[in-house]
Amino acid sequence: MAFTERRCRICGCTELQACRGGCSWIDKDLCSSCGEAASHTAPVIMGQRLLIAGSSIKLSRTETVVMQVLVAAPDRLVEVDALHAAMYPGSKPPSRESNVLQVLVSRVRRKLAAAGHKHAIETIRLRGYRFVMPQGGAA
Repeated sequence: MAFTERRCRICGCTELQACRGGCSWIDKDLCSSCGEAASHTAPVIMGQRLLIAGSSIKLSRTETVVMQVLVAAPDRLVEVDALHAAMYPGSKPPSRESNVLQVLVSRVRRKLAAAGHKHAIETIRLRGYRFVMPQGGAA
């Protein structure tokens, strides 16, 4: 029988690697560093994953950038221009008429809804978006 090394389902660390700073295992596929982050109600971005109220949501690179900005400003309006600047650092962002950001937010909303966080991102018409912090474990 071949030995199969455990791998954390969130950060991908193995028993031999462990996380930066060291960690132990709290479940067969969850290291203690990720388990602690996932248990808090405050959302955390780890790599290309959003940990929110016990859920782990896989994000694309661009979705991760947008969620980093939104999560950093909980319950506050984040202007479209600020999100575009984060998505396109050092280059010209698309015009305000472009629907690139709307499509991206729609994809993230679908992923959040599938994890039980249906109303986590609010649209502020013609201005931007707001990330609504989870209350009692659900956003």
